[in-house]
Amino acid sequence: MNHKENAETKRIDWKNITNTRTFWLVVSLLAAFLLWMYVTSTEGVQIDKTFSGVKVVFAGEEALREASGLVITEQDSTTVDLTLSGTRRVISRLTSANLTAQVDLSNVLSDGRYSITYTIQYPNGVSADDVTVVHRSTDVINFYVDRLVTKTVEVEGEFTGSTAEGYLAADTIWFDPLAVKISGPRSAVSQVERAFVSITRQEVDKTLQYSTTYELQDGDGNVIDDDSIIRETEEVTVTLSVLATKTVLLDVTIVDGGGATRENTQIDIKPASITLAGDAATIDDVSKLILGTIDLSDFAMDFTQTYTIVPPNDTENLTGTTEAVVTVTILGMSTKNFTIHHDNISCVNVPEGSEAEVITEDLTVTIRAPEEVLEQIQENNLRAVADLANLNIASGVANPGVRIYIDGFPNAGVIGDYTVHINLRSG
Repeated sequence: MNHKENAETKRIDWKNITNTRTFWLVVSLLAAFLLWMYVTSTEGVQIDKTFSGVKVVFAGEEALREASGLVITEQDSTTVDLTLSGTRRVISRLTSANLTAQVDLSNVLSDGRYSITYTIQYPNGVSADDVTVVHRSTDVINFYVDRLVTKTVEVEGEFTGSTAEGYLAADTIWFDPLAVKISGPRSAVSQVERAFVSITRQEVDKTLQYSTTYELQDGDGNVIDDDSIIRETEEVTVTLSVLATKTVLLDVTIVDGGGATRENTQIDIKPASITLAGDAATIDDVSKLILGTIDLSDFAMDFTQTYTIVPPNDTENLTGTTEAVVTVTILGMSTKNFTIHHDNISCVNVPEGSEAEVITEDLTVTIRAPEEVLEQIQENNLRAVADLANLNIASGVANPGVRIYIDGFPNAGVIGDYTVHINLRSG
């Protein structure tokens, strides 16, 4: 067998060997042995590793709150950074999430500032003896222990939005509840002066009522955003009355008399109108505001009087003007005095069984009418009639009122009220 044949035979034999199951079993065992040798040789190697953001926890914090009414505030560090040394096997089991820096509060008995060294808590299966602390970002945790207090503050608010045209937001905002209770560290709670609600809705045209959260503010209006403050009530109900507005004319009721009617009078009212605010349904029903009643027979030519402006119930006078001056002037008419003589003074409705004797001889009255009418009136056109139906005496002298008649001149009228003296006798 030559050299070439020998080489070919060897290649065939090696190929047969590598294709066997036994060969690959031996290779696998050898690889596993080498890997085991590597791991066992490196697990015991000491390594250092830094763990950032390890959480600081307080042991006994809940008990401190419940037993002594004390809470932790002003904590200077919530996490720490640690550099730890140990075998690769131990260090590989540690993470920033399963490590904690624990502060023991068992010796904290009163409020005040504290600086306490923390202990490192390791996960199950890792002992503190297996780890060496190489470096800490801080050795102690500084914090303040404050007294837990409760405080009640009033709810206040402000409307900073806008109303639709013709509407007005009421000055007063109602809240339910009127005050809220808060609790927390004394240093934080003592800063709170009020619970505040800002209403910012735009183009409002009806009364608002809704539930909303509120801000805690100090006396200067600065917002206090402190998670340590606990709110007993998270929301309040806000009611903001939105009123309709309307400008209404001021007017007076005129009673015709003395020959004058509203048509021949000039009425001047200052101010002429006011602006009212109120519920829309109430405001819609108000067309004008009557100040009072003026009887034209009570004055000769001019009348001026000041009236108090009284807005309708459940409305508000937005102008702030509380009085109006009314001036009434009679136009196109004049006055003249006439005398009614005894013969033209009579009585009606004389009590049964009685006789009435007119004592008054002459009665002077003032008549108002256009100038040309006054020139035509004669004294015999005037009559004075006393109605005794409501006389409250059976006999004796009485002074009843009389009604003045101007026969034939309907456009003329008497100014003022008049009386006569009579003597009532039993018949």
